[in-house]
Amino acid sequence: MRGRVVVGVSLVVLAGVLWWLRGEKEEALRPAASEVGEARVEAVTVARVEAAVLQFDPRLGARASIAGFVRDSRGTPIAGAQVCALANSERVTTDERRRPDCTTSGRDGHYRIAGLFPVRHEVVGSAPGFIPALHAQGEGASRREWIELRQGMELLGADIVLEAGGVEIRGVVKDLSGGPIEGAQLLGNRQPVVVTGPEGEFSMWVKPGELAVRAMADGYAEGRDHGVAPGHFYEVFMTPEAVLVGKVVRAGSGEPLADMQVSSGGGSYATTMTDAQGMFRLDRLQPGGYKPSAVSDETYGQAEELVMLGLGETSEPLVIAAHPAFFVEGRVVIEGGSSCESGTVVLRDGASGRSVRGAIDGGLLHLRAVRPGEYGVEVRCAGYVSEETYEKVKVVDRSVSGLEWKVRRAQTIRGVVVDARGRPVPQIRVSAGAKPDPSRPHAQRTSAYGGSTDASGRFELAGLLPGKYEVELSAWDPPRSTPKPMEVTLPEGQDVEGLRIELPAAGEVRGTVRDAKGQPVRGASVSLAGGRNGFGVTVADDGTFRIENVGEGEYRAEVEKGWEKLRAPGTSDDDVQGEKVEVRADAVATVNLVVASASGKITGVVLDEHGAPVADAFVGAAREAERAGAAQGTASRETRWTFGKQPNMTDAEGRFTLTDLSDGKHTLRAHRRGGGEAIAEHVAIGSEVTLTLAPAARLAGTVVLRGGAAPEEFSVVIQEGAGGYRRHDSFYRTNGAWSFPEVPAGEYKVQVSAGGGTAETTVKVAVGEELSGVRIELAPKVTVRGTVVDLEGKPVPGLTVTVSGSGSSSAQDGKANVTDESGRFEFRNAPTGLAQIHVSPANRSEFDWSSLPVTLSGEAATVELPPIRVARRRTAPGEYGGDLGFTTHEAAPGADPLKRRWVVAHVRPKSPAALAGVAVGDEIVSVDGQDVQGANSYLFPTLTQAPAQTTLTLGLARGASVQLTVGARP
Repeated sequence: MRGRVVVGVSLVVLAGVLWWLRGEKEEALRPAASEVGEARVEAVTVARVEAAVLQFDPRLGARASIAGFVRDSRGTPIAGAQVCALANSERVTTDERRRPDCTTSGRDGHYRIAGLFPVRHEVVGSAPGFIPALHAQGEGASRREWIELRQGMELLGADIVLEAGGVEIRGVVKDLSGGPIEGAQLLGNRQPVVVTGPEGEFSMWVKPGELAVRAMADGYAEGRDHGVAPGHFYEVFMTPEAVLVGKVVRAGSGEPLADMQVSSGGGSYATTMTDAQGMFRLDRLQPGGYKPSAVSDETYGQAEELVMLGLGETSEPLVIAAHPAFFVEGRVVIEGGSSCESGTVVLRDGASGRSVRGAIDGGLLHLRAVRPGEYGVEVRCAGYVSEETYEKVKVVDRSVSGLEWKVRRAQTIRGVVVDARGRPVPQIRVSAGAKPDPSRPHAQRTSAYGGSTDASGRFELAGLLPGKYEVELSAWDPPRSTPKPMEVTLPEGQDVEGLRIELPAAGEVRGTVRDAKGQPVRGASVSLAGGRNGFGVTVADDGTFRIENVGEGEYRAEVEKGWEKLRAPGTSDDDVQGEKVEVRADAVATVNLVVASASGKITGVVLDEHGAPVADAFVGAAREAERAGAAQGTASRETRWTFGKQPNMTDAEGRFTLTDLSDGKHTLRAHRRGGGEAIAEHVAIGSEVTLTLAPAARLAGTVVLRGGAAPEEFSVVIQEGAGGYRRHDSFYRTNGAWSFPEVPAGEYKVQVSAGGGTAETTVKVAVGEELSGVRIELAPKVTVRGTVVDLEGKPVPGLTVTVSGSGSSSAQDGKANVTDESGRFEFRNAPTGLAQIHVSPANRSEFDWSSLPVTLSGEAATVELPPIRVARRRTAPGEYGGDLGFTTHEAAPGADPLKRRWVVAHVRPKSPAALAGVAVGDEIVSVDGQDVQGANSYLFPTLTQAPAQTTLTLGLARGASVQLTVGARP
C-alpha cells in the first residue's frame, strides 16, 4: 500500500513538471475568470501523462470536480434543479457508487460538484416539470453522454439542457411486511435521485412512458417496480439483506491480502475492497447462491464452493486463496496517434475457452488477473475500423504492458429521419449492417449500431468499409413503427450524405383492460401483433392504455401479465385470444379488452421436515397451461422465474396468501433461498395448501483429464429436467473437486467442460442425501469439419457455424468456422457426445438460423459431418408468417432431440389445417418433400413459417399427403 502511494505521488509530480514545461502555451489556452461557466474544459494534467496516471487506484489520486449550467431549451437558466454525478467505472466498487454526489443549481442555473473520483461519470439533471437529461457533448458518432475525469481535474462547461414535458410519479418503499422504509434512495437510468420520507413515500419528475425504479437502503437488498408514467403508483418491496463476509489470503502462505477487489458472483452484483487484514464484507445481497472471487493486478482467487445465503443471513467467514496471475495493458490507437475514447477489447484463449473483456477507460485498457494463455484479440472502437487480425497476446510468466492496437478511420453514412409529414424525429436508433457478399465470405465486414437521431432528426454511422449495407431503424422508448430496412451502397473513398429516411404514416391505439367484473387489471400489458413492428405497453393502474405512432394496418391486441397470456372469459388456451384493431393514419383506434378474472386467492402454510412453521420461505405460483400438447412441468419451471414479480414470503406462523391469480389450476413452489423446497401441482383457486420443505441434498465429485491429472479450471452445469432446476458453477485450482450444496432431490444431468475436454453423466440424488464421489473423466475435444448446403445441395458461403454441448461452447480464432465459397467450415475444440450445431447467417440473410442435434465421437481428433442442410426463409426477417391452424405437442424436458417428432395436438375448427384434412394425432414427417423427423426436425419451423396464400404439402405418418394453404393471421 505504501509503495503504491509513493509511485502515485511520483507520477503526480511528473505531471506537474511536464505541465510547467508547457508553461506559456497552456496559459494561453486557460479561460479568463470572466469566462467561467462557458462550455470549456480545463485539465491540470497533459495528455501524455493521462494514460500513466490512469493505471493507479483512483482512491489515491486528487479528487476532481465538475461545473456547469442547467438551462431549458430556450436557454433560460433553471434554478433549483438537481444535478447528480454517477460514477460509471469498474475501477470503483459498488460500495463507492451507491451514493451519487448531488447538488442544486443556483438562481443563475449554475452548479458545481466537487470531491469526485477521477473516473468516468454520467451527469444527470432534473427539475419539476422537465424531462431528466444527461450532460452530452459532440454530435453524431462522436456524441458522448459521459465525462472522463482525471486526477485534480476541474471540468467546466458540463451544461445540461432540460426539455419540458416531464411528469410526476409517486410511490412508496416498503419491507415485505408492508412497513414503510424511510431514507431509501431511489435512482435509475436518466432519473433523479430521491430519498423516501417517514412513511416510505417518494415522488419524482420523469419522462413519460415505461419506467422502472429501483430502491436501495441500508440493511436491505435492492428492490424494483415497473409501470407506466403517469398512471402507476409505484410500490417497491425490499427484502432484508444477505451478507457475505470473509478473508482473502495468498495461496500457500496464508498471508492476508489488502486492496483486493472482491465480487459477489451471484444473483446480486456487488464489489468491495479488502482491508489491511484482508477482510471483506459484501452486503445488500438477495438470498441465494454466491461464488465470490478476488482480483488485483497480479492475483486471482475464487471461493471453492458456492455459498448459500438465506433471507437476512450473514455467511460464516470464508477464505479465498488468491493465486499468481498477471495484468495486460495497452492502448487502442487511432491513426494519427490519439487514443480511442469508447470501446472494448476482448482476449479469447481458444484452447481453454476463457475470455477476458475490458472497457477502454480514458484511452487505456487495463485487464487484471489474467491467467496464462495465448489470447486472440478483438478490438472495437466506436466509429472506427479494427484490423482484421491482431497479433496474439501471450501471457506466460509475467504481466504484459505497452501494447498498442491500431484502428483506422473509415467512411460514414449521414442522414436524417423524418415522419410522414416531413418533420424531424429525435431518439430513433439507426444501425447499418453489411450485406454478405457470397463471392467473398471471409471478407471483413463492418457495422454501426446504437446511434440515435438528435433533436433535428440527424444521424451519423461511422467506421464503415465500402460495400452494401442495410440501414435499419428501431424505436422502443417510446415504441413506434419504422420502415423496412433500406439498402445503401457506400462507395470506395466516399461518404454517403443526406440520406433521408421517412417513417410510415401512423395512428394511435387507445383502450382499456378489465376483467369480467369490470375491474381494471393492474400490472397487465398490452401487445399489438402484426405488421413489421411489435408494440407493447404497460397498462395504467386504472386499466387504460395508449400506444402512439403505430403504423397503418391490422393488428391483434393481446393481454399478458407476468409470464401469462390472459384469456377472454369462457375461452381456453387453444382459442385465439385478443381483439383485432385496425389502425389508420392520424386517427385514434379504440379497443376494450376483457379478460377472465385474475382475482383468485390461494392460502396455505409452509412447514419444515419436522412439521415446524417456516417464517422465511418464499412462495410463488404459476398457472398450469391447459393448451393441448403442453409439456408437463412447464408451470413448475415458471415458478423459478421471479423477474418483475412481487416476492411473497411466509409470516411468523409460516402462513402465506397468494392473490390476483387467474382461473385454473396452479403449481405452487415454496423455497428457502439457501436450501429446501416444496412443490404442489394442480392447486385450485380458493384452496388451502400445506407445503412441506424437503431437506436439501448435496452433490459433489471430482473431475480428471484423461490420464488422471486434474484440470486447473473447469465449469459444471447441473440440470434436473422435470422441475426445471439448473445451476452453473466454475472451479479454479480445486484439484478437480466440485460440489453443489443444497440442491433439490432429483435426477440430474451433470455437464463438465474444461480446456482439456468435456464430459456428461446422469446421477440421482435423494432427499437430504449427500452424494459425493461422482468421478467424471473428460474426453478430449475434437475438431469438427463439414459443409453447409441448401435444400438443393448447393453450398452456402458466409454462414457461421458453432458447436455447443456439455454446458459450453468454445471460442474461435480467425474465420475457419465461417463457411467458404464451397460451404466448408472448421470448428476447433468442440465437445464430444450429444451436441448442437448452430448455423447463423450474417445480418439479414436469405437463410434462417438453424440448430441441429448431433452426436460427436471422440475416437478421432477430427470429425467430418455429413452435409448440413439449411432452408431459405419464406418470410422476410421481422415479418410474421400466416396461419396454419394447428399446434403440435411440445417436447418433454430432457427429451432426446434426435427423436423429435411433430405430432398434431390441436386443430382449430374451420382453419387452414381443418380444411386440408389435418387431424389431431397426425404426425407430420415431411414438408414439401423435405424430411422433418428426428435429426432433421430443425427444418420444420423454417419450412412452415410462410406468408398467407402459400401452399404447403404435408406428408403424414399415416401415409397420406395433404395440401394446406396458409391463411391470414386470425
